[in-house]
Amino acid sequence: MGSEDGVFKWTDANTADLIAWRASNNSLFTGRRNAAIKAFELYVKEKQLAGKVTPAWVRKKWENLKQKYKDLKSLSMVGGNTSVATWKWYAVMDGALSSETSLNHFITPVQVSSSAQDAPPIKQRKEEDWLTAVREMEKRQEERERLASEREDERDRRAAAREEERDRRAAEREDVRERQTSEREERREREMLSRQERWEKDMLAREERLERDYREREERREREAAAREERLFKLLETFMANK
Repeated sequence: MGSEDGVFKWTDANTADLIAWRASNNSLFTGRRNAAIKAFELYVKEKQLAGKVTPAWVRKKWENLKQKYKDLKSLSMVGGNTSVATWKWYAVMDGALSSETSLNHFITPVQVSSSAQDAPPIKQRKEEDWLTAVREMEKRQEERERLASEREDERDRRAAAREEERDRRAAEREDVRERQTSEREERREREMLSRQERWEKDMLAREERLERDYREREERREREAAAREERLFKLLETFMANK
């Protein structure tokens, strides 16, 4: 237990100690008026917390722990609640409050001395047993949290791998689409160039054909004109000869 700037700092060790003490001193909480506050006064005195915390504050701390345990237990019974697995004090409080839980389930039996004088007082042994049980339950809870964290990390890794695979496949599909688009554009461009070349060839062939037809017509007209002139000269010569 430590303090900072004169203000007492309640730690997880204090919480575990409180739960163990409360479970091992259940007989002090008779339900009578002021019984609880007197019991917590004894707790403050035994733990040498006088001047650091008040019995009322310790009582409120315990009631808050108990209320949160009851809330989570109720939620888990009606449909499940992940907070049960993540609240580190749930298993400890369950052991402290459940009449079905035995200390022997959490602690390893020890050899008891045959001498009554060597054995600690019953109340002290009971509190020590509960503290051992609390620490064991804390270890189990930490192990569950560690395993849950590892499972969560594994799920995150798998999700990241799936996301990376989806991104890779999406990138591949995008590359394929871009390549296909580029190929279509190139094909259309080649087709346009081919059509342009064919059109130019057709136009050139048409112009050549028109030019050839024009020359042939001109040559034919010239031949016909020459033939007419020749016939005219012959007629003129015949006329002059007969005169």
